[in-house]
Amino acid sequence: MKLIFLLIPLFFSTQCQVASSPVTENEVIFGTIAGKSLKLEVANNPIKRAVGLMNRTSMGQDEGMLFVFPKPDFLSFWMKNTLIPLTVGFLSEDLVLIETHDMKPNQIREVYNSMKLAKYALEVNRDWFSKNKVPLESVLILEKKISAIE
Repeated sequence: MKLIFLLIPLFFSTQCQVASSPVTENEVIFGTIAGKSLKLEVANNPIKRAVGLMNRTSMGQDEGMLFVFPKPDFLSFWMKNTLIPLTVGFLSEDLVLIETHDMKPNQIREVYNSMKLAKYALEVNRDWFSKNKVPLESVLILEKKISAIE
């Protein structure tokens, strides 16, 4: 019985360390596009990019997630375990919005691909770009430079 009580604190301290590690905790930055401000979680390493917005039940009106990749590429996104409807905007290396795709929640049949090389992807609530009249070729301005971690 004493062994169980000794292991419980060890388990909880280990879980707290994992939950607050830089790999799993998302950095938050602010950005502006077409005059609209956004609070953005940064997904700039393979683990954060893989998890994305999975298992969330809501997201604030002017919030999103900025996915940062090491180099421009043809990007592909899907909505496995993503419960909220989203729109993804693909951005060039210069943070220019080059295309958007509305994505259906919690499914894996559809994959949303960039048609041009993109280095960033910005996920926001569905229709955020259209509701805020953010046209293609708008530039995302970030409060600081963000780099990908491979």
